[in-house]
Amino acid sequence: MLLKPFPYAEVFSAIEQQVISLGSERLPREQVTNQLDKFKRFATRCLSDDEYFSTLVFVAFYSGFKAAAVTSKRPVIERHFPSWQVVAEYGESDIRRILDDPHMIANERKVRACVDNARTFRDTVKRHGSFKAFLDQHLPSGSFEDLMLLKELLETTFAYLGGVTVYHFMTDIGLNVLKPDRVICRLFHRLGLLDNEDQLLKSIMEGRRFAAATGLPIRYIDIVLVVFGQVASPELGIVKGVCLNAPRCDVCSIRQHCGSPAPANGISALHDLS
Repeated sequence: MLLKPFPYAEVFSAIEQQVISLGSERLPREQVTNQLDKFKRFATRCLSDDEYFSTLVFVAFYSGFKAAAVTSKRPVIERHFPSWQVVAEYGESDIRRILDDPHMIANERKVRACVDNARTFRDTVKRHGSFKAFLDQHLPSGSFEDLMLLKELLETTFAYLGGVTVYHFMTDIGLNVLKPDRVICRLFHRLGLLDNEDQLLKSIMEGRRFAAATGLPIRYIDIVLVVFGQVASPELGIVKGVCLNAPRCDVCSIRQHCGSPAPANGISALHDLS
């Protein structure tokens, strides 16, 4: 017997509409959709070298840290890492100055990684003319194989790009992958798309299938799925997501597609943690 194909477009549409509805409970619907629509334009963005480097810096700081904590420090991080040209010239005294700033995230490994990456970035731009040219050279056909080879190259070339973080960088610069974080992997596992929540490569492939089925940019797919499964998204007016660590099965719009058993009485008695 042939298995029925997974209804990627139907499931995503249900999630998208629930995200918009949840946000519209506290913000005007148009504001919520406009906020989400920004992510539909990621695939067509043309980034400068400075923007690529800035993304590299912030991905390193977000790695393993709560997003809200890093976001609150963005102005301070930007002040200390204004451009790859400046940071590539930093010496030990500059590193100590950054770490001694009481307003800065004083993680020495991250700070040193960003300085090292600035030097590597400078060498890459010098060799290829621009960081975009470097990417294009290693994406001759734009195939999935090219993407995975580029992923390995980025991991070995730059500091702090490993595991989920390298996919985070690739997602944020507009490549056709999503960030397989714990929220995405948990959702895909519950939908029966993963055998376990550690299948990062499989989750990347499933994200691409969602994008192919819907015709939407993968960055948009990524943000909608993450919002659906994280605790709160204040910028969208959402104070509580749905597919949490302790899922809200009683309100879930895709319950019929989920293989995870519903909590007693349809409501979890556990604390909601993403």
